[in-house]
Amino acid sequence: MHQSSAMVVFHQDMVDLAAEHLPPQKDLENLGEFFKVLTDPTRLKILYALGTGELCVFDLSVSVGASVSSVSHHLAALKRVRLVKGRRDGRIIYYSLDDDHVITIIKDARDHLEEY
Repeated sequence: MHQSSAMVVFHQDMVDLAAEHLPPQKDLENLGEFFKVLTDPTRLKILYALGTGELCVFDLSVSVGASVSSVSHHLAALKRVRLVKGRRDGRIIYYSLDDDHVITIIKDARDHLEEY
């Protein structure tokens, strides 16, 4: 047992191993922001809707039952953490999931919650 000024460490080797496996602070902040974006049910609805294919903001708003303004705001947050991307066709932007990982992340989280 190792004792520092305010903490008692019972297994220094395990503490050292855990500390070595921590990602850099910036990576942790980015990951925190990523998961924070996923806490909003409307954003999750948008991701599920985009799982069926690309949609414009107008069709998305009808699909998820939210205003165009609200959906646009949510899309900006989803784009910031690279969950969705846009493709311009004339005056309309069509949104889609950034890649296959997005659905996998949501499916894995849902499967995990259904275990209990």
